[in-house]
Amino acid sequence: MRKGVLSLFLVAVVVLATGCVGKNTGLTEGKIINAIRNIKTAHYDENFTMTMDFAVPDDNTTVNLTTSFRISAIMDRVNKRALGNYTGWVYYNGLNITFNWPLYIEGNATYLKIDGKWYNSTDDQETGSGSYNLDAIRNILNSTNVTIISLDDGYQFKLNVTFEQFANATGRTYALNKLFPMNGTVETHEGWVLVKLKKDGTPYYIETYFNLTLWISNPFDSERIPVHMTIHDSETLSRINEPVVIEKPKGVEKAPHLDGLWD
Repeated sequence: MRKGVLSLFLVAVVVLATGCVGKNTGLTEGKIINAIRNIKTAHYDENFTMTMDFAVPDDNTTVNLTTSFRISAIMDRVNKRALGNYTGWVYYNGLNITFNWPLYIEGNATYLKIDGKWYNSTDDQETGSGSYNLDAIRNILNSTNVTIISLDDGYQFKLNVTFEQFANATGRTYALNKLFPMNGTVETHEGWVLVKLKKDGTPYYIETYFNLTLWISNPFDSERIPVHMTIHDSETLSRINEPVVIEKPKGVEKAPHLDGLWD
């Protein structure tokens, strides 16, 4: 009897030590969704890295590409505006390209300032302003039950997801169509999203990771080409709901499309 009581006591200690108290935290998906809706303004810092490699068919060469960028900006979700900086680099088979561009978002339009001139870099189906990850988390919670873990300063949850599920949750499914212009498919070997929350349920840190194989059809024969990719993205929100004023930069109204930069 004493042995059984001791075993139960040790299990309880382990559960409490890890903070894994699941739904008994008192924080529900509904409270988190409501907290996301209540985020009106914020500063956000996003860091994104993607690696890609594939073998060229009928050749002994391998293509390697790595791209990394950081977006540091303020966003106003009520007026659908964001203003900040977009910096990063692209490494492609020995060639390294760096960039540092001011960024402005208004409604469905995204603008970049390159060499002192604003350009419209909006995709045909670009939507929203600021954090797409907030929209994804809200949509995931609307359709999925999660185990919420209690931390010293708040809560967190981690959920396994496929790349397609997360892309759908962001409302940017057209991105999948761009990845597969020739009827390709995606295989998720590992995929997850980690969200840290304040005590009131407000997300302040969102991290995603994907290990993928893209199967792209070879345009010259019936074979499919495997493309290995890893994607790692993290975003931190701070100064939530503090007053911000985002004014439209001069030159944005007549900004040509970014495609014209290389005409």
